[in-house]
Amino acid sequence: MPPTADDVRHQLDRLLASSGFANAGRMSRFLKFVVEKTLAGESERLKEYVIGIEVFDRDASYDPRLDSIVRVEAARLRAKLAEYYAGQGRGDPVVLSLPKGGYAPIVTLTSGALVVNGAPRANGAAALAAAQLDPPPRRTHATRWAWTFGALLAAGAVTAAVVAWAPGRAPVPELRIAVLPFSVGEDADSGGEALARQLTEGVTAELVRAGRFRVIASSAARAESTQTLRPREIAAALDADVLIQARVRAAGDTLRVETYAVSGELEEKLWVEGFSGTAGDAETLEHNIAAAVLDAMADAAVTRKIAIDR
Repeated sequence: MPPTADDVRHQLDRLLASSGFANAGRMSRFLKFVVEKTLAGESERLKEYVIGIEVFDRDASYDPRLDSIVRVEAARLRAKLAEYYAGQGRGDPVVLSLPKGGYAPIVTLTSGALVVNGAPRANGAAALAAAQLDPPPRRTHATRWAWTFGALLAAGAVTAAVVAWAPGRAPVPELRIAVLPFSVGEDADSGGEALARQLTEGVTAELVRAGRFRVIASSAARAESTQTLRPREIAAALDADVLIQARVRAAGDTLRVETYAVSGELEEKLWVEGFSGTAGDAETLEHNIAAAVLDAMADAAVTRKIAIDR
């Protein structure tokens, strides 16, 4: 039978009391908000704009196109949940996960791997409804990935390699990432160049701390990038699967960091995203860029392409 609302809330309490969430106030608030809204039958309200205002204290001028806080924190939350269920929560009877591309949580019972979706039961009971075995007609690729991820969690199969899994293919083992020095415009002054170096080192450090992929030493990446080489040649020299590159642009006090991931073998862009901030927000930018890179590298379509490259 599907878990009751009490089952879900009990599991939520276990998560929030765990070592990974106990000192992560904003992430805990995010998780609690989406779970409680879903249990209340308000999953349709779980939009990026609403979460930005109600969880991350943005004002009415908040524009999700310019401020990626919700997407970035959702990526962190997905990673933190996977980490919890791979370790401290391995034996928990109820698994909570956040679907890629959505914010209504998925709940899985480990006894029978029953997946339930983000909607109240038809009988009005305060619990999440059991998902049908056949996917809904308009289910997106991202939701299919989230459903499968929940099933893997329920089966106790979460390992570090799960984030590099793609449907129909084996995991990509030890994904190797190199962060190349961020570039600046030709008219940039020494301050702009220093900021680009800071962002490069900061993003590299954040990826290393995440521990989910092998990250090439920044000194090696810097040395190779100074030569006039094609991406394929740089990737081969560094033994990297993916190159992370970025261009820093300044307009007054505003910074725009256009970041992209390139397949080392095919020399194709796998992912592109822009980030905005100020020079004083450098640490926040580093964190947001690294979180987005981690999320992108966990995307099924991206990892499938990398697996094909290999």
